[in-house]
Amino acid sequence: MDLVQAAWMIRDLGQPVSSIDLEEDSIIAGGWDGSLKMWNGDGDILWSAQCEDRIEAIIRIGELVVVTSGLHITCVKSGEILWSNALEGSADLLAFYDNKVIATSSVYDIEHGDFMESALWQFSIDGELIEVTRMDERPWFLHSNENLILALGRPRCGLLVDGEHRELPSTSPVMCGLSGRENILFGHADGTVSSFNGDQICKESTSIESMTCIEQGFVAALDNGDLVARTPSSVQIWTASGPQVTTQVAGFDDMHWCGRWDSIRGYLEVRASSGELIVSTETSRSRVSDYSENRIAFGFEDGQILVWERELFQRRSNQENGEENSRNSALAARLRSLRK
Repeated sequence: MDLVQAAWMIRDLGQPVSSIDLEEDSIIAGGWDGSLKMWNGDGDILWSAQCEDRIEAIIRIGELVVVTSGLHITCVKSGEILWSNALEGSADLLAFYDNKVIATSSVYDIEHGDFMESALWQFSIDGELIEVTRMDERPWFLHSNENLILALGRPRCGLLVDGEHRELPSTSPVMCGLSGRENILFGHADGTVSSFNGDQICKESTSIESMTCIEQGFVAALDNGDLVARTPSSVQIWTASGPQVTTQVAGFDDMHWCGRWDSIRGYLEVRASSGELIVSTETSRSRVSDYSENRIAFGFEDGQILVWERELFQRRSNQENGEENSRNSALAARLRSLRK
């Protein structure tokens, strides 16, 4: 099965896709050069806006869409920019907590080859700056529930929970995080996966680049291209090797979808819950992905946005399997006739 041909919707942002936010009835995509567009559930364009620079993160607050765009945090409603505020350094992560818009920013020092200063910004829904807190560490993961949680890089590492520092089982920098059904997990540069509860879940062979939820637990993508699926208690379910994983997501009865990049070509892979490879298709380099209950979306470097719909994908998959079974049956019949 050709995954591109099996897509329910294909749209073109006109520039490399750098962020994507998918819901059942709409999709929002942001680009490398600041283009921001929204389509409805039928694939019709609702509005577009031009922001300052590359769009890193997107959150929805009712009818408002808030994005980090280059050095700015920008609020858009129906394609109109309501307000935009410059931060100190690149604008990175977003959350909505305690009726406030929360953003992080970071300053990269070329001479030292590292992030030297970061900040946590709190804005009102109208764009008024309420408070800014500066720190030496860059936050690599931001989550809000009953607490505001930031997972940190060097030098302190660990977490900031409502402003209070908390250690994790590994003192290695946190590279990514995952908000699961019952816990929050953190992937570290030394290969450790730790939890908000203070447990060490597992220790992989190399740095954790990203993680995604599956019904049985989670899948960690390592910086060497390996995928490792585990239960919450660390039991390994399956593994898969290949080129660098650029983005990953799970959906459609716990299928695992991931993009890979081998420095020349991109690939999109779909695996069953057992880890068995169902299909692999050559694509442009995939950069971002998202999912809703019945849809999965990927954004690519060539500007394309592909959305798959559960029922259509399953129907196409069944057709392909039926054709393959028919071919196998015909071949078996020919072999039987030759034996006779």
